[in-house]
Amino acid sequence: MAEAQEIRLIGVCLSTVQQEDRLYMIQALNRHACQNGFRLVLFNACTDPMMPQTPDVIGEAAVFRLIHYEKLSAIIVFPRFLNENPVIYDVVAEALEAGIPVITIDQQLPGCISFSFAYTDVFERLCSHVIEAHGARTLYMMAGIQDNVFSDDRLIGFRRALRKHDIPFSEDLVGYGGFWAGPTQTTMERWFEDEQRPIPDAIICANDAMAITVCNYLQRRGCLVPRDCIVTGFDGIEQAQYMIPHLTTCRPDYDQMGKELVAAIAARLAGKTVSAFNTVDFEIVHSQSCGCAPVNFDHINEALLALDQKVRYADQRQVSMCNLQSYIAQMQSLEELPQIISDHFVFQSIVLALNSDFLEHDAAQARIRSGRRFTDEADVLIQRCYWHTEPPCRVPVRELVPHWELFFAHTDPIVVTALHFLDDPLGYCVFQPDQSFDDYNKVDSFMNSINAALGTFHGQMRIRQMNEKLRAVNAELDRLYIHDHMTGLLNRRGFYREFNAQVAKRIGQKLSVIFISVDLDGLKTINDTFGHLEGDNAIIAVSDALQKNTVGDAICARFGGDEFAVAALIPLGTEAAFYEDYQQRFQADLDAYNAGSGKPYLVLASIGYYFEPLRDDFDLDVLIKHADDQMYADKRERKAAQLRAVQEPQK
Repeated sequence: MAEAQEIRLIGVCLSTVQQEDRLYMIQALNRHACQNGFRLVLFNACTDPMMPQTPDVIGEAAVFRLIHYEKLSAIIVFPRFLNENPVIYDVVAEALEAGIPVITIDQQLPGCISFSFAYTDVFERLCSHVIEAHGARTLYMMAGIQDNVFSDDRLIGFRRALRKHDIPFSEDLVGYGGFWAGPTQTTMERWFEDEQRPIPDAIICANDAMAITVCNYLQRRGCLVPRDCIVTGFDGIEQAQYMIPHLTTCRPDYDQMGKELVAAIAARLAGKTVSAFNTVDFEIVHSQSCGCAPVNFDHINEALLALDQKVRYADQRQVSMCNLQSYIAQMQSLEELPQIISDHFVFQSIVLALNSDFLEHDAAQARIRSGRRFTDEADVLIQRCYWHTEPPCRVPVRELVPHWELFFAHTDPIVVTALHFLDDPLGYCVFQPDQSFDDYNKVDSFMNSINAALGTFHGQMRIRQMNEKLRAVNAELDRLYIHDHMTGLLNRRGFYREFNAQVAKRIGQKLSVIFISVDLDGLKTINDTFGHLEGDNAIIAVSDALQKNTVGDAICARFGGDEFAVAALIPLGTEAAFYEDYQQRFQADLDAYNAGSGKPYLVLASIGYYFEPLRDDFDLDVLIKHADDQMYADKRERKAAQLRAVQEPQK
């Protein structure tokens, strides 16, 4: 990031940037950051923050290992957006050790500046409004999750409001909807169908999603909201404006939060004291579901158009995801990946980088065992910034992208995400999308798709590599199985396999089968007199001479010990000439060896041959026996000649 020294960077650690509350926060924070000379780099985990510590969640959290603190002026952490993932506490500790300001949102941590929205106070004010302005006396609360801090903060506000207005509180007044539709529907059915409770004056919900479910349930039972029952939400999501009736809710003051966060960072960097704990207020949106405004169908056309557009965009993303996974599954090499991505997902700015050991399984596993989630360098396969494309390259992971100056020419936040398969990091992606639901959802869809697809491809490549190794091992085992380890010649098994295969292919042709039997003379004497290493040397000398003169389709083998064999399919009538030529060349090579070896012994060999026409009833073993007989006859003759040579001088 050498080119970026003039730009001060604020790192932001969070998850699921496409969620509505995250996006609003990012938009406000980025607006004030840019006004004060900062840029945002979002380190984003794509998994649901409420999920347990599954391998996928662990893989997503690897993105926080890509933070290089010396590049940052400050870091903002959303622990509860990350389900208090243990990695976040490492991030905080490392940032503090690096001496940069750390700001945590909605949770106080030692050494950090904390900012929080005033959940309890505004929830109490909302409940009090329903009681004071609309005369509600029986109130139920649809809380989120038991023992969840966000839900508990709002439950405290509910209890305070009841106590303030002398309304008795009991646990029966509280149900838990889990912050989403399914459990909320179940709780409503338990209250009003199983337990046959009367409809209360008001149901106060801990978020808008549950409030929408409550309204829908009541309306299906013929209850009019707010005439028969007031319903309020919390969070101020976009859908609250469009449902009928429009929800009375509470909207966080994201702009004020962004302003105060950036001001706190600037103050700390200037050496000023900043309060360790800070709160930002909500705005109560008085609307139709509490009775503050008459129920009407304002904005219904806008809502339908917005919903239709979201559905169409979601359909397009789904098709793109399926196509991307399908084409990547068919890839033969990584060189195909950039074009496949360009064909199915269009990003104005994207960097896709893989660990340099992506295709080296053993090296990658050794790295992970050592605690390193990423390689020191990454292979950048795609790099495009606002449609300006650069060729693939290798970049230090601490830099993330080759050309930061191209990104810093624009003010949109930079989004960094981890490429991974389950809990194994494969690399990372860097985006600079427009600050919109569609672009952020496209990033999320792409990451979910590419992670699954690259995981599959990585597995396929691993299987291919394993198969190649197995084929190589099997080939080597087969070679060892049919070859003599000392000489490299075929052994008896190999000889029979290879020669029988030749015979099977050429049966019916007018050919002769010739077999030459060779036996090393005096091997035992050489072993006993000069040692087994010299015996091995004599065996190899015979082997080399045989192999040198065995050409064409002829086959040479060591049957074991001092026994060797040569076999060939040759034209009828050429048998004697073939043998004489072979025997002469073989003997000449042995003579040349003996003349130059300097050994205290001679390497000598007996040789004999036999042939038969190639017929359907051809028997190789019979042929070998006859050739052996000829070889032993030669051996006897050679011994007799040696004996005569010894006796003649004595006469």
